[in-house]
Amino acid sequence: MYGEDVTNRRQSQQIAAMFSNWIVTRLLTIAICTFIFLKGLLRTAPYFTMKPPAKYRVRINNAIKKIEKDPGKNVRLDFGWKHGSVRRQMILASVRPCEYSNGVNSSSKISIGQSDKLHREEFVNKLVPELRRNKRVLYGFFHPYCNAGGGGEKVLWKAVESTLSKSSDNVALIYTGDVLATQEQILDSVSQRFDYELDRDRVVFIYLKNRRLVDSKTWPRFTLLGQALGSIFLTLEALYNCPPDVWCDTMGYPFGYPFIHYLAHIPIITYTHYPVISSDMLEKLQNSPNARSLRITVKYWYWKAFMLWYKYVGSFVSIAITNSTWTNNHMKRIWSVLDPKIIYPPCSTEKLVMKLEKSNRKNQAVVVAQFRPEKRHKLILQSFAHFLDCTDDVSLAPKLIMIGSTRSKADKDYVNYLREWSSNSLQISEALLEFRTDCSYDEIKSVLRESTYGINAMWNEHFGIAVVEYAASGLIPLVHASAGPLLDIVVPWNSSERRQAEENTTETRTGFFFKDQSDPDYDEVRDRGKYPTLEELFITVVNLTDEEKQAISDRGRECVLMKFSDFKFHQGWDEVLDEVEEDFLSQINIREY
Repeated sequence: MYGEDVTNRRQSQQIAAMFSNWIVTRLLTIAICTFIFLKGLLRTAPYFTMKPPAKYRVRINNAIKKIEKDPGKNVRLDFGWKHGSVRRQMILASVRPCEYSNGVNSSSKISIGQSDKLHREEFVNKLVPELRRNKRVLYGFFHPYCNAGGGGEKVLWKAVESTLSKSSDNVALIYTGDVLATQEQILDSVSQRFDYELDRDRVVFIYLKNRRLVDSKTWPRFTLLGQALGSIFLTLEALYNCPPDVWCDTMGYPFGYPFIHYLAHIPIITYTHYPVISSDMLEKLQNSPNARSLRITVKYWYWKAFMLWYKYVGSFVSIAITNSTWTNNHMKRIWSVLDPKIIYPPCSTEKLVMKLEKSNRKNQAVVVAQFRPEKRHKLILQSFAHFLDCTDDVSLAPKLIMIGSTRSKADKDYVNYLREWSSNSLQISEALLEFRTDCSYDEIKSVLRESTYGINAMWNEHFGIAVVEYAASGLIPLVHASAGPLLDIVVPWNSSERRQAEENTTETRTGFFFKDQSDPDYDEVRDRGKYPTLEELFITVVNLTDEEKQAISDRGRECVLMKFSDFKFHQGWDEVLDEVEEDFLSQINIREY
Protein backbone atom coordinates (compact mmCIF):
# COMPACT_ATOMS: atom_id res chain seq x y z
CA MET A 1 0.00 0.00 0.00
CA TYR A 2 2.81 2.31 0.90
CA GLY A 3 4.62 1.49 -2.39
CA GLU A 4 1.51 2.34 -4.41
CA ASP A 5 1.24 5.74 -2.68
CA VAL A 6 4.86 6.52 -3.52
CA THR A 7 4.34 5.47 -7.14
CA ASN A 8 1.18 7.58 -7.45
CA ARG A 9 2.93 10.54 -5.90
CA ARG A 10 5.82 10.24 -8.37
CA GLN A 11 3.41 9.99 -11.29
CA SER A 12 1.55 13.07 -10.08
CA GLN A 13 4.80 15.00 -9.78
CA GLN A 14 5.86 13.92 -13.27
CA ILE A 15 2.50 14.97 -14.72
CA ALA A 16 2.71 18.32 -12.90
CA ALA A 17 6.26 18.87 -14.16
CA MET A 18 5.25 18.00 -17.72
CA PHE A 19 2.25 20.35 -17.52
CA SER A 20 4.42 23.08 -16.05
CA ASN A 21 7.00 22.68 -18.83
CA TRP A 22 4.20 22.73 -21.40
CA ILE A 23 2.79 25.95 -19.97
CA VAL A 24 6.23 27.63 -19.85
CA THR A 25 7.01 26.51 -23.41
CA ARG A 26 3.68 27.79 -24.70
CA LEU A 27 3.99 31.12 -22.89
CA LEU A 28 7.55 31.55 -24.13
CA THR A 29 6.43 30.74 -27.68
CA ILE A 30 3.55 33.22 -27.44
CA ALA A 31 5.90 35.90 -26.05
CA ILE A 32 8.45 35.37 -28.84
CA CYS A 33 5.75 35.37 -31.53
CA THR A 34 4.17 38.49 -30.05
CA PHE A 35 7.55 40.23 -29.93
CA ILE A 36 8.29 39.29 -33.56
CA PHE A 37 4.79 40.38 -34.62
CA LEU A 38 5.05 43.75 -32.86
CA LYS A 39 8.57 44.27 -34.18
CA GLY A 40 7.37 43.59 -37.70
CA LEU A 41 4.29 45.76 -37.21
CA LEU A 42 6.36 48.70 -35.98
CA ARG A 43 8.85 48.23 -38.81
CA THR A 44 6.09 48.35 -41.42
CA ALA A 45 3.96 51.02 -39.67
CA PRO A 46 5.15 53.86 -41.97
CA TYR A 47 3.64 52.01 -44.94
CA PHE A 48 0.24 52.40 -43.31
CA THR A 49 0.66 56.03 -42.26
CA MET A 50 2.69 57.43 -45.17
CA LYS A 51 2.17 55.23 -48.24
CA PRO A 52 -0.82 56.39 -50.34
CA PRO A 53 -3.50 53.94 -51.57
CA ALA A 54 -3.25 52.13 -54.89
CA LYS A 55 -4.51 53.99 -57.98
CA TYR A 56 -4.86 57.30 -56.13
CA ARG A 57 -3.08 59.01 -59.05
CA VAL A 58 -5.67 57.62 -61.46
CA ARG A 59 -8.47 59.08 -59.33
CA ILE A 60 -6.79 62.48 -59.22
CA ASN A 61 -6.09 62.45 -62.96
CA ASN A 62 -9.67 61.50 -63.83
CA ALA A 63 -11.12 64.10 -61.45
CA ILE A 64 -9.10 66.91 -63.08
CA LYS A 65 -9.94 65.66 -66.57
CA LYS A 66 -13.66 65.99 -65.84
CA ILE A 67 -13.38 69.74 -65.20
CA GLU A 68 -10.71 70.67 -67.77
CA LYS A 69 -13.21 72.88 -69.59
CA ASP A 70 -14.13 74.59 -66.33
CA PRO A 71 -10.88 74.68 -64.27
CA GLY A 72 -12.40 77.15 -61.82
CA LYS A 73 -14.69 74.43 -60.51
CA ASN A 74 -13.69 73.03 -57.13
CA VAL A 75 -12.72 69.35 -57.04
CA ARG A 76 -12.72 67.60 -53.67
CA LEU A 77 -11.64 64.00 -53.23
CA ASP A 78 -12.12 61.75 -50.24
CA PHE A 79 -9.49 59.07 -49.65
CA GLY A 80 -10.86 57.98 -46.28
CA TRP A 81 -8.30 57.14 -43.60
CA LYS A 82 -5.54 57.44 -46.20
CA HIS A 83 -6.23 61.10 -46.93
CA GLY A 84 -3.16 62.25 -44.96
CA SER A 85 -0.74 60.19 -47.03
CA VAL A 86 -2.40 61.45 -50.25
CA ARG A 87 -2.26 65.08 -49.07
CA ARG A 88 1.43 64.56 -48.40
CA GLN A 89 2.05 63.36 -51.98
CA MET A 90 0.05 66.24 -53.45
CA ILE A 91 2.09 68.76 -51.46
CA LEU A 92 5.31 67.13 -52.66
CA ALA A 93 4.14 67.36 -56.29
CA SER A 94 2.32 70.70 -56.30
CA VAL A 95 3.38 73.97 -57.92
CA ARG A 96 1.90 75.78 -54.89
CA PRO A 97 1.94 73.54 -51.79
CA CYS A 98 -0.04 76.14 -49.79
CA GLU A 99 -3.18 75.18 -51.72
CA TYR A 100 -3.27 71.90 -49.81
CA SER A 101 -3.95 73.30 -46.36
CA ASN A 102 -6.91 71.43 -44.91
CA GLY A 103 -8.82 74.61 -44.03
CA VAL A 104 -10.18 75.92 -40.75
CA ASN A 105 -12.83 73.17 -40.77
CA SER A 106 -10.03 70.56 -40.75
CA SER A 107 -11.67 68.69 -43.60
CA SER A 108 -10.47 65.22 -44.57
CA LYS A 109 -11.54 65.89 -48.17
CA ILE A 110 -8.76 67.27 -50.35
CA SER A 111 -9.36 70.11 -52.80
CA ILE A 112 -7.08 69.98 -55.83
CA GLY A 113 -5.06 73.18 -56.16
CA GLN A 114 -5.99 75.64 -58.89
CA SER A 115 -2.42 75.74 -60.21
CA ASP A 116 -2.30 71.96 -60.49
CA LYS A 117 -5.63 71.76 -62.30
CA LEU A 118 -4.15 73.97 -65.01
CA HIS A 119 -1.10 71.69 -65.35
CA ARG A 120 -2.75 68.30 -64.94
CA GLU A 121 -0.23 66.12 -66.74
CA GLU A 122 2.82 67.63 -65.05
CA PHE A 123 1.14 67.42 -61.64
CA VAL A 124 0.04 63.79 -62.01
CA ASN A 125 3.50 62.78 -63.22
CA LYS A 126 5.10 64.42 -60.20
CA LEU A 127 2.93 62.27 -57.95
CA VAL A 128 5.36 59.49 -58.91
CA PRO A 129 8.38 59.98 -56.59
CA GLU A 130 10.85 58.77 -59.22
CA LEU A 131 9.65 61.40 -61.71
CA ARG A 132 10.16 64.37 -59.39
CA ARG A 133 13.15 66.49 -60.24
CA ASN A 134 13.00 68.30 -56.94
CA LYS A 135 13.59 66.49 -53.68
CA ARG A 136 11.11 68.30 -51.49
CA VAL A 137 11.31 67.91 -47.74
CA LEU A 138 8.30 68.52 -45.50
CA TYR A 139 9.23 70.03 -42.15
CA GLY A 140 6.29 69.63 -39.80
CA PHE A 141 6.18 72.33 -37.11
CA PHE A 142 3.94 71.18 -34.27
CA HIS A 143 2.74 74.37 -32.59
CA PRO A 144 -0.98 74.22 -31.65
CA TYR A 145 -1.00 77.90 -30.59
CA CYS A 146 0.90 79.32 -33.58
CA ASN A 147 -1.16 82.53 -33.60
CA ALA A 148 -0.65 83.47 -29.93
CA GLY A 149 1.86 86.22 -30.73
CA GLY A 150 4.31 85.48 -27.91
CA GLY A 151 8.01 84.70 -27.69
CA GLY A 152 7.47 81.01 -28.40
CA GLU A 153 5.68 81.92 -31.61
CA LYS A 154 8.55 84.18 -32.62
CA VAL A 155 10.86 81.16 -32.37
CA LEU A 156 8.44 79.14 -34.51
CA TRP A 157 8.15 81.68 -37.31
CA LYS A 158 11.86 82.50 -37.43
CA ALA A 159 12.59 78.76 -37.62
CA VAL A 160 10.06 78.50 -40.47
CA GLU A 161 11.63 81.47 -42.26
CA SER A 162 15.13 79.99 -41.88
CA THR A 163 13.96 76.56 -43.04
CA LEU A 164 12.36 77.99 -46.18
CA SER A 165 15.40 80.13 -46.98
CA LYS A 166 17.72 77.14 -46.56
CA SER A 167 16.40 75.48 -49.73
CA SER A 168 13.66 76.14 -52.26
CA ASP A 169 12.75 72.45 -51.86
CA ASN A 170 11.80 72.87 -48.20
CA VAL A 171 8.11 73.14 -47.28
CA ALA A 172 6.78 74.06 -43.83
CA LEU A 173 3.71 72.28 -42.48
CA ILE A 174 2.20 74.20 -39.55
CA TYR A 175 0.13 72.00 -37.24
CA THR A 176 -2.16 74.43 -35.42
CA GLY A 177 -5.37 74.50 -33.46
CA ASP A 178 -6.11 78.14 -34.33
CA VAL A 179 -9.26 77.24 -36.26
CA LEU A 180 -10.73 80.73 -35.89
CA ALA A 181 -8.03 82.26 -38.11
CA THR A 182 -7.39 81.60 -41.79
CA GLN A 183 -3.88 80.97 -43.05
CA GLU A 184 -3.83 84.45 -44.61
CA GLN A 185 -4.82 86.04 -41.30
CA ILE A 186 -2.15 84.11 -39.41
CA LEU A 187 0.61 85.02 -41.87
CA ASP A 188 -0.53 88.66 -41.91
CA SER A 189 -0.27 88.62 -38.12
CA VAL A 190 3.26 87.16 -38.34
CA SER A 191 4.25 89.97 -40.68
CA GLN A 192 2.67 92.64 -38.48
CA ARG A 193 3.80 91.29 -35.11
CA PHE A 194 7.28 89.96 -35.92
CA ASP A 195 8.15 91.65 -39.22
CA TYR A 196 8.89 88.28 -40.86
CA GLU A 197 7.98 87.81 -44.52
CA LEU A 198 7.61 84.17 -45.54
CA ASP A 199 7.29 82.47 -48.91
CA ARG A 200 3.57 81.82 -48.46
CA ASP A 201 3.42 79.33 -51.33
CA ARG A 202 5.52 76.94 -49.26
CA VAL A 203 3.65 77.25 -45.97
CA VAL A 204 0.88 74.68 -45.48
CA PHE A 205 -1.50 74.87 -42.52
CA ILE A 206 -2.82 71.63 -41.07
CA TYR A 207 -5.64 72.60 -38.73
CA LEU A 208 -6.29 70.40 -35.70
CA LYS A 209 -9.78 70.02 -34.23
CA ASN A 210 -8.83 68.79 -30.78
CA ARG A 211 -6.56 71.50 -29.36
CA ARG A 212 -8.75 71.61 -26.27
CA LEU A 213 -7.05 68.35 -25.23
CA VAL A 214 -3.85 70.25 -24.39
CA ASP A 215 -5.63 73.16 -22.70
CA SER A 216 -5.09 73.17 -18.93
CA LYS A 217 -8.74 74.17 -18.45
CA THR A 218 -9.80 70.82 -19.89
CA TRP A 219 -7.97 69.04 -17.06
CA PRO A 220 -8.77 70.73 -13.71
CA ARG A 221 -7.46 67.58 -11.96
CA PHE A 222 -4.27 65.70 -12.88
CA THR A 223 -3.44 68.53 -15.28
CA LEU A 224 0.04 67.30 -16.23
CA LEU A 225 -1.21 63.80 -17.01
CA GLY A 226 -4.27 65.08 -18.86
CA GLN A 227 -2.27 67.44 -21.05
CA ALA A 228 0.31 64.73 -21.74
CA LEU A 229 -2.35 62.25 -22.88
CA GLY A 230 -4.11 65.02 -24.81
CA SER A 231 -0.87 65.89 -26.60
CA ILE A 232 -0.55 62.27 -27.74
CA PHE A 233 -3.99 62.39 -29.36
CA LEU A 234 -3.21 65.78 -30.92
CA THR A 235 0.10 64.43 -32.27
CA LEU A 236 -1.71 61.46 -33.81
CA GLU A 237 -4.28 63.82 -35.35
CA ALA A 238 -1.47 65.85 -36.92
CA LEU A 239 0.26 62.74 -38.24
CA TYR A 240 -3.04 61.38 -39.57
CA ASN A 241 -3.82 64.61 -41.46
CA CYS A 242 -0.41 64.90 -43.13
CA PRO A 243 2.78 63.08 -42.11
CA PRO A 244 5.97 65.16 -42.58
CA ASP A 245 9.57 64.16 -43.29
CA VAL A 246 10.93 65.89 -40.19
CA TRP A 247 9.00 66.53 -36.96
CA CYS A 248 9.80 69.90 -35.33
CA ASP A 249 8.20 70.45 -31.93
CA THR A 250 8.63 74.14 -31.13
CA MET A 251 6.11 74.26 -28.29
CA GLY A 252 7.05 71.40 -25.97
CA TYR A 253 4.70 68.42 -26.34
CA PRO A 254 7.10 65.46 -26.07
CA PHE A 255 4.76 62.63 -25.10
CA GLY A 256 3.79 61.93 -28.69
CA TYR A 257 7.41 61.32 -29.76
CA PRO A 258 7.28 57.50 -29.46
CA PHE A 259 4.27 57.46 -31.80
CA ILE A 260 6.05 59.71 -34.30
CA HIS A 261 9.08 57.45 -34.15
CA TYR A 262 7.27 54.15 -34.61
CA LEU A 263 4.51 55.26 -36.99
CA ALA A 264 6.61 57.44 -39.29
CA HIS A 265 10.30 56.62 -38.69
CA ILE A 266 11.29 60.27 -39.09
CA PRO A 267 13.79 62.49 -37.22
CA ILE A 268 12.45 64.52 -34.29
CA ILE A 269 13.76 68.01 -33.54
CA THR A 270 12.62 69.54 -30.28
CA TYR A 271 13.05 73.16 -29.18
CA THR A 272 12.39 73.28 -25.44
CA HIS A 273 11.43 76.59 -23.85
CA TYR A 274 11.09 75.06 -20.37
CA PRO A 275 10.83 71.52 -18.98
CA VAL A 276 7.37 70.02 -18.53
CA ILE A 277 8.46 68.91 -15.08
CA SER A 278 11.75 69.60 -13.34
CA SER A 279 13.81 68.57 -10.34
CA ASP A 280 12.99 71.99 -8.84
CA MET A 281 9.33 71.01 -8.65
CA LEU A 282 10.16 67.75 -6.86
CA GLU A 283 12.53 69.49 -4.44
CA LYS A 284 9.90 72.11 -3.69
CA LEU A 285 7.46 69.35 -2.68
CA GLN A 286 10.08 67.59 -0.56
CA ASN A 287 10.90 70.82 1.28
CA SER A 288 7.32 71.94 1.82
CA PRO A 289 6.02 72.17 5.43
CA ASN A 290 3.55 69.32 4.83
CA ALA A 291 6.02 67.07 3.02
CA ARG A 292 5.03 64.01 5.07
CA SER A 293 1.29 64.37 4.60
CA LEU A 294 -0.49 61.74 2.52
CA ARG A 295 -1.55 64.28 -0.10
CA ILE A 296 1.98 65.61 -0.66
CA THR A 297 3.46 62.09 -0.62
CA VAL A 298 1.02 60.90 -3.29
CA LYS A 299 1.67 64.03 -5.34
CA TYR A 300 5.43 63.53 -5.04
CA TRP A 301 5.30 59.95 -6.38
CA TYR A 302 2.86 61.01 -9.10
CA TRP A 303 5.34 63.65 -10.24
CA LYS A 304 8.23 61.20 -9.84
CA ALA A 305 6.50 58.69 -12.14
CA PHE A 306 5.73 61.50 -14.57
CA MET A 307 9.42 62.49 -14.57
CA LEU A 308 10.40 58.91 -15.51
CA TRP A 309 7.92 59.02 -18.40
CA TYR A 310 9.39 62.37 -19.46
CA LYS A 311 12.88 60.84 -19.42
CA TYR A 312 11.67 57.93 -21.56
CA VAL A 313 10.10 60.01 -24.35
CA GLY A 314 13.32 62.00 -24.63
CA SER A 315 15.08 58.88 -25.88
CA PHE A 316 13.24 59.27 -29.21
CA VAL A 317 14.60 62.78 -29.88
CA SER A 318 17.10 63.15 -32.71
CA ILE A 319 18.21 66.73 -32.02
CA ALA A 320 17.46 68.57 -28.77
CA ILE A 321 17.64 72.37 -28.56
CA THR A 322 16.97 74.63 -25.59
CA ASN A 323 16.46 78.37 -25.36
CA SER A 324 18.57 79.27 -22.33
CA THR A 325 21.17 78.18 -19.81
CA TRP A 326 18.51 77.55 -17.16
CA THR A 327 16.45 75.29 -19.42
CA ASN A 328 19.54 73.57 -20.80
CA ASN A 329 20.80 72.68 -17.32
CA HIS A 330 17.45 71.11 -16.47
CA MET A 331 17.12 69.21 -19.75
CA LYS A 332 20.64 67.78 -19.44
CA ARG A 333 19.61 66.25 -16.12
CA ILE A 334 16.31 64.94 -17.49
CA TRP A 335 17.40 63.78 -20.97
CA SER A 336 20.86 62.64 -19.91
CA VAL A 337 21.28 60.47 -23.04
CA LEU A 338 21.17 63.62 -25.19
CA ASP A 339 23.45 66.62 -25.44
CA PRO A 340 21.05 69.56 -25.81
CA LYS A 341 22.45 72.65 -27.50
CA ILE A 342 21.48 76.23 -26.72
CA ILE A 343 20.09 78.37 -29.52
CA TYR A 344 18.92 81.64 -28.04
CA PRO A 345 15.53 82.80 -29.34
CA PRO A 346 15.47 85.35 -32.18
CA CYS A 347 15.00 88.75 -30.62
CA SER A 348 15.31 91.01 -33.68
CA THR A 349 17.98 93.05 -31.95
CA GLU A 350 19.22 94.27 -35.35
CA LYS A 351 15.86 95.96 -35.93
CA LEU A 352 15.71 97.46 -32.45
CA VAL A 353 19.24 98.81 -32.03
CA MET A 354 19.41 102.48 -32.96
CA LYS A 355 22.42 104.50 -33.95
CA LEU A 356 24.57 105.41 -31.02
CA GLU A 357 23.69 109.08 -30.96
CA LYS A 358 22.00 110.06 -27.74
CA SER A 359 18.25 110.34 -27.94
CA ASN A 360 15.86 112.28 -25.77
CA ARG A 361 14.01 109.54 -23.96
CA LYS A 362 10.84 110.01 -21.99
CA ASN A 363 10.70 109.11 -18.32
CA GLN A 364 8.76 105.89 -18.99
CA ALA A 365 8.96 102.32 -17.71
CA VAL A 366 7.58 99.70 -20.09
CA VAL A 367 6.28 96.19 -19.39
CA VAL A 368 5.98 94.01 -22.50
CA ALA A 369 4.32 90.72 -21.49
CA GLN A 370 1.24 88.71 -22.35
CA PHE A 371 -1.56 89.54 -19.95
CA ARG A 372 -1.41 86.39 -17.85
CA PRO A 373 -1.16 86.13 -14.03
CA GLU A 374 2.24 84.40 -14.12
CA LYS A 375 3.73 87.55 -15.68
CA ARG A 376 3.05 89.20 -12.29
CA HIS A 377 1.57 92.48 -13.46
CA LYS A 378 0.00 92.79 -10.00
CA LEU A 379 3.42 92.72 -8.32
CA ILE A 380 4.66 95.47 -10.64
CA LEU A 381 1.61 97.65 -10.02
CA GLN A 382 1.75 97.12 -6.27
CA SER A 383 5.48 97.93 -6.13
CA PHE A 384 4.93 101.01 -8.28
CA ALA A 385 2.11 102.20 -6.01
CA HIS A 386 4.28 101.75 -2.90
CA PHE A 387 7.10 103.63 -4.60
CA LEU A 388 4.75 106.53 -5.38
CA ASP A 389 3.56 106.59 -1.77
CA CYS A 390 7.05 106.81 -0.31
CA THR A 391 8.83 109.04 -2.83
CA ASP A 392 9.39 112.64 -1.87
CA ASP A 393 9.31 113.95 -5.43
CA VAL A 394 6.54 112.42 -7.57
CA SER A 395 7.82 114.33 -10.58
CA LEU A 396 10.73 111.85 -10.71
CA ALA A 397 8.34 108.93 -11.09
CA PRO A 398 8.29 107.34 -14.55
CA LYS A 399 5.05 106.70 -16.38
CA LEU A 400 4.26 102.97 -16.39
CA ILE A 401 3.11 101.51 -19.74
CA MET A 402 1.90 97.90 -19.86
CA ILE A 403 1.85 96.34 -23.33
CA GLY A 404 0.73 92.81 -24.12
CA SER A 405 -1.33 90.48 -26.26
CA THR A 406 -4.63 89.01 -25.12
CA ARG A 407 -5.24 85.47 -26.36
CA SER A 408 -8.75 84.97 -25.00
CA LYS A 409 -11.68 86.54 -23.18
CA ALA A 410 -10.05 85.51 -19.91
CA ASP A 411 -6.98 87.60 -20.81
CA LYS A 412 -9.16 90.60 -21.71
CA ASP A 413 -11.04 90.25 -18.41
CA TYR A 414 -7.69 90.17 -16.62
CA VAL A 415 -6.68 93.49 -18.22
CA ASN A 416 -9.97 95.08 -17.16
CA TYR A 417 -9.43 93.79 -13.63
CA LEU A 418 -5.91 95.28 -13.52
CA ARG A 419 -7.24 98.64 -14.73
CA GLU A 420 -9.92 98.79 -12.03
CA TRP A 421 -7.66 97.46 -9.27
CA SER A 422 -4.83 99.90 -10.00
CA SER A 423 -7.22 102.84 -10.13
CA ASN A 424 -9.61 102.04 -7.28
CA SER A 425 -7.47 100.08 -4.81
CA LEU A 426 -3.93 101.28 -5.50
CA GLN A 427 -4.94 104.84 -6.37
CA ILE A 428 -2.42 105.12 -9.22
CA SER A 429 -3.04 108.24 -11.27
CA GLU A 430 -4.16 107.72 -14.87
CA ALA A 431 -1.41 110.11 -15.90
CA LEU A 432 1.17 107.61 -14.60
CA LEU A 433 -0.32 104.37 -15.93
CA GLU A 434 -1.38 103.15 -19.36
CA PHE A 435 -2.50 99.78 -20.73
CA ARG A 436 -2.08 98.89 -24.41
CA THR A 437 -3.30 95.57 -25.81
CA ASP A 438 -2.55 93.69 -29.03
CA CYS A 439 -0.21 96.32 -30.45
CA SER A 440 1.54 95.98 -33.79
CA TYR A 441 5.27 95.30 -33.77
CA ASP A 442 5.99 98.78 -35.13
CA GLU A 443 3.99 100.33 -32.30
CA ILE A 444 5.89 98.31 -29.70
CA LYS A 445 9.23 99.31 -31.23
CA SER A 446 8.17 102.96 -31.18
CA VAL A 447 7.29 102.85 -27.47
CA LEU A 448 10.52 101.03 -26.60
CA ARG A 449 12.69 103.52 -28.44
CA GLU A 450 11.30 106.48 -26.52
CA SER A 451 11.29 104.89 -23.03
CA THR A 452 13.97 104.61 -20.34
CA TYR A 453 13.25 101.44 -18.33
CA GLY A 454 11.94 97.95 -19.12
CA ILE A 455 10.44 95.71 -16.42
CA ASN A 456 10.11 91.92 -16.24
CA ALA A 457 8.76 90.43 -13.01
CA MET A 458 8.11 86.79 -13.91
CA TRP A 459 9.67 84.24 -11.56
CA ASN A 460 11.93 81.72 -13.35
CA GLU A 461 11.23 83.17 -16.80
CA HIS A 462 12.93 80.47 -18.86
CA PHE A 463 14.35 83.08 -21.25
CA GLY A 464 12.70 86.48 -21.64
CA ILE A 465 12.61 87.84 -25.18
CA ALA A 466 11.03 91.05 -23.91
CA VAL A 467 14.09 91.70 -21.73
CA VAL A 468 16.34 91.37 -24.77
CA GLU A 469 14.10 93.80 -26.65
CA TYR A 470 14.42 96.25 -23.75
CA ALA A 471 18.22 96.18 -23.84
CA ALA A 472 18.41 96.27 -27.64
CA SER A 473 16.19 99.35 -27.65
CA GLY A 474 18.46 101.08 -25.15
CA LEU A 475 16.23 100.64 -22.10
CA ILE A 476 17.61 99.82 -18.66
CA PRO A 477 16.20 96.40 -17.65
CA LEU A 478 14.70 96.02 -14.17
CA VAL A 479 14.23 92.26 -13.95
CA HIS A 480 13.55 89.44 -11.54
CA ALA A 481 16.75 87.72 -10.42
CA SER A 482 16.08 84.25 -11.80
CA ALA A 483 16.52 81.97 -14.81
CA GLY A 484 17.01 83.56 -18.27
CA PRO A 485 17.25 87.26 -17.35
CA LEU A 486 19.77 86.47 -14.60
CA LEU A 487 21.87 83.81 -16.36
CA ASP A 488 21.79 84.84 -20.02
CA ILE A 489 20.55 88.37 -20.70
CA VAL A 490 21.27 91.02 -18.06
CA VAL A 491 24.82 89.78 -17.60
CA PRO A 492 27.95 91.83 -16.87
CA TRP A 493 29.56 93.03 -20.11
CA ASN A 494 33.11 94.13 -20.87
CA SER A 495 32.73 96.78 -23.57
CA SER A 496 36.44 97.13 -24.31
CA GLU A 497 36.82 93.39 -25.02
CA ARG A 498 33.25 92.96 -26.36
CA ARG A 499 32.57 89.89 -24.28
CA GLN A 500 30.76 88.83 -21.13
CA ALA A 501 32.54 89.85 -17.94
CA GLU A 502 32.96 87.66 -14.86
CA GLU A 503 31.79 90.16 -12.25
CA ASN A 504 28.88 92.57 -12.08
CA THR A 505 30.28 96.00 -11.16
CA THR A 506 29.36 99.60 -11.91
CA GLU A 507 31.71 99.33 -14.92
CA THR A 508 30.08 96.18 -16.33
CA ARG A 509 26.43 96.52 -15.26
CA THR A 510 23.77 96.11 -17.98
CA GLY A 511 20.69 96.32 -15.76
CA PHE A 512 19.25 95.76 -12.28
CA PHE A 513 17.77 92.78 -10.42
CA PHE A 514 15.12 92.46 -7.74
CA LYS A 515 13.40 89.76 -5.70
CA ASP A 516 10.16 89.68 -3.75
CA GLN A 517 8.85 87.88 -0.69
CA SER A 518 6.11 86.37 -2.87
CA ASP A 519 8.72 84.39 -4.85
CA PRO A 520 8.18 80.63 -4.40
CA ASP A 521 11.87 80.14 -3.52
CA TYR A 522 12.41 83.36 -1.56
CA ASP A 523 14.90 83.02 1.29
CA GLU A 524 14.93 85.93 3.73
CA VAL A 525 18.50 85.31 4.88
CA ARG A 526 19.98 84.65 1.44
CA ASP A 527 18.04 87.11 -0.72
CA ARG A 528 17.24 90.12 1.45
CA GLY A 529 20.79 91.43 1.58
CA LYS A 530 21.63 90.51 -1.99
CA TYR A 531 18.68 91.85 -3.97
CA PRO A 532 16.36 94.83 -3.39
CA THR A 533 12.61 94.75 -3.95
CA LEU A 534 11.15 96.29 -7.09
CA GLU A 535 9.85 99.18 -5.00
CA GLU A 536 13.40 99.89 -3.76
CA LEU A 537 14.75 99.50 -7.28
CA PHE A 538 12.44 102.25 -8.55
CA ILE A 539 13.99 104.59 -5.98
CA THR A 540 17.51 103.60 -7.10
CA VAL A 541 17.05 104.04 -10.84
CA VAL A 542 15.21 107.37 -10.78
CA ASN A 543 18.23 108.83 -9.00
CA LEU A 544 20.76 107.71 -11.61
CA THR A 545 22.53 110.44 -13.55
CA ASP A 546 22.06 110.71 -17.31
CA GLU A 547 25.66 109.57 -17.81
CA GLU A 548 25.11 106.46 -15.68
CA LYS A 549 21.93 105.61 -17.57
CA GLN A 550 23.66 106.03 -20.93
CA ALA A 551 26.59 103.80 -19.94
CA ILE A 552 24.28 101.00 -18.76
CA SER A 553 22.19 101.37 -21.90
CA ASP A 554 25.23 101.19 -24.23
CA ARG A 555 26.64 98.07 -22.56
CA GLY A 556 23.29 96.29 -22.58
CA ARG A 557 22.66 97.12 -26.22
CA GLU A 558 26.05 95.80 -27.31
CA CYS A 559 25.64 92.62 -25.26
CA VAL A 560 22.28 91.58 -26.71
CA LEU A 561 23.25 92.50 -30.25
CA MET A 562 26.17 90.09 -30.00
CA LYS A 563 24.14 87.27 -28.43
CA PHE A 564 20.49 87.44 -29.47
CA SER A 565 20.08 88.71 -33.01
CA ASP A 566 17.78 87.08 -35.56
CA PHE A 567 20.88 86.33 -37.61
CA LYS A 568 22.44 84.49 -34.66
CA PHE A 569 19.32 82.30 -34.37
CA HIS A 570 19.34 81.77 -38.14
CA GLN A 571 22.94 80.54 -37.97
CA GLY A 572 22.10 78.12 -35.16
CA TRP A 573 18.99 76.77 -36.90
CA ASP A 574 20.94 76.46 -40.14
CA GLU A 575 23.43 74.19 -38.38
CA VAL A 576 20.54 72.05 -37.13
CA LEU A 577 19.20 71.71 -40.69
CA ASP A 578 22.70 70.75 -41.88
CA GLU A 579 22.77 68.02 -39.24
CA VAL A 580 19.34 66.79 -40.32
CA GLU A 581 20.36 66.69 -43.97
CA GLU A 582 23.62 64.92 -43.22
CA ASP A 583 22.27 62.30 -40.83
CA PHE A 584 18.67 61.67 -41.91
CA LEU A 585 17.61 63.04 -45.29
CA SER A 586 19.58 60.46 -47.28
CA GLN A 587 17.11 57.89 -45.89
CA ILE A 588 14.13 60.12 -46.74
CA ASN A 589 15.21 60.67 -50.36
CA ILE A 590 15.21 56.94 -51.18
CA ARG A 591 11.66 56.38 -49.92
CA GLU A 592 8.91 55.28 -52.25
CA TYR A 593 6.34 57.46 -50.45
